[in-house]
Amino acid sequence: MAHLENSKFIIKNSLKITFAGFPDAKILENETSNKWVQHLLFGDRIVILDTEIVNERVRVSCRNKVGWIPVDKIQQNQILEVNFVDIGQGDGCHMVTPDDEHYLIDAGKGDNMFRYLYWRFNLDENDNLPMQFKAVVSHPDNDHYLGFADIFDNPVIQFDKIYHNGIVHRPVDHTKGWNTQLGKVEELSDGKEYLLSLELTDNAIKSILNDPNNSSGTGSQYPKTMAKVLSQPNQPEFVALNDQTGFLLGNGGDNEFTLEIVAPILDQQDGKTVLPYLDGNNGKTKNGHSVLLMVKYKKLRVMLGGDINEEAGEYINAKLGANASSVLQADIAKACHHGSHLFSYEFLENINALGTVISSGDDENYSHPRPDTLGAIGRTGFSKKPLIFSTELARSNKDFTSATIPELVKKYQKWEEAENAYADFLENFVDTSANQQVLAQLKEDKIKKYKEINSYLTRYGMISLRSDGDKMVMAQKLERDARSGKYDIYKFEFDAGAQRFIRMD
Repeated sequence: MAHLENSKFIIKNSLKITFAGFPDAKILENETSNKWVQHLLFGDRIVILDTEIVNERVRVSCRNKVGWIPVDKIQQNQILEVNFVDIGQGDGCHMVTPDDEHYLIDAGKGDNMFRYLYWRFNLDENDNLPMQFKAVVSHPDNDHYLGFADIFDNPVIQFDKIYHNGIVHRPVDHTKGWNTQLGKVEELSDGKEYLLSLELTDNAIKSILNDPNNSSGTGSQYPKTMAKVLSQPNQPEFVALNDQTGFLLGNGGDNEFTLEIVAPILDQQDGKTVLPYLDGNNGKTKNGHSVLLMVKYKKLRVMLGGDINEEAGEYINAKLGANASSVLQADIAKACHHGSHLFSYEFLENINALGTVISSGDDENYSHPRPDTLGAIGRTGFSKKPLIFSTELARSNKDFTSATIPELVKKYQKWEEAENAYADFLENFVDTSANQQVLAQLKEDKIKKYKEINSYLTRYGMISLRSDGDKMVMAQKLERDARSGKYDIYKFEFDAGAQRFIRMD
């Protein structure tokens, strides 16, 4: 019998690993059936259970499903994966590089990102993940960082790097002679105000996080949340990102995959390293100087920014000057500030994205995404039909209808009941073989019901980008499975003539 060639898989941790081919693939019920049991996106990780080829298929496992997949629908190479998680109001995305490095770029405000990770990495079963994560906290606004609290508290999810923008929001300390939660602000010789308190070293950040004066009272939420990660066995390094950092990965030369830091852009005034104090306002300053990442993979460019606003957009444009368009242009962009109306139109023109992803939530008083923002994104986008994806729209019908709200509430109630039943039994536990069996059943029941809640989050609302640098898909989950599959998939490829990614038929 024929067996799968070694060029179709890699061996990792004694497992034969392969990946779904472009643009998608289906795991079929058996070696002859055309009925699918799982729909996979380009780049999904698959475990090969048997290399024997039967009817041009091999037996595999993926996403808790076992079945058969056509040999021509798998590939050896891992690709770029960027998952824009539906975390409600705020931002949060999980990026997996072609070298299998994992980045969490913001984590929203609630526990949605944690629940996504719980589902993605089977945290009910795994107590030792094979990788360490890297976190990028774009700026100290709680709808970008507070979701890290649950993640940092979980001992299974370990970090080796925490990247940030150098601005630390903390309680006001009147004894130091200044009254801003971001640090010292001074008017310098050019007559403009600047933020001088930039925390650019690992020691500086950890000194702030370990200071008990920063762990209580108004303004303490950011240092308290970030300090949680210091309880991990191997404390991660805090690294401030700015234009002087250059690249997190690669160097922009011949590297196939690079992470370039575009902003914040530091300034030099009166011999001091500073950032402009935007519009005399704390909020605009910490938002505007968010970390702006440009992900480059072969021919693909993906822009990931935090809450860059109008003032910051104008500042970045001015600093980049004639190079603004070449530096900022992206194929896919994460919309800054959740579709807020506080944006620079010229900044959007320079980005000129083919596709834009907006992360926003229902329970907010900002009316994001704003109508004028949607219009501007469409007008400044590349091609006659630029695409706008929204985590809110991608899952709103499933989660929020008169039929599904009671369904979701009931799922939460059943989970709470299972949690309480387990806790009550454990509190009065007498160690016998019969009680051990009951306890195991109760634990299994609460985990099952927790996963049912998480399935809403992971199946609906998330926008997924997958690319090998030459071809790309953008996908969102359908509200109900179709005969053709589970996903609404958009396909793109690099066009040599246009020197841009374009939509495929």
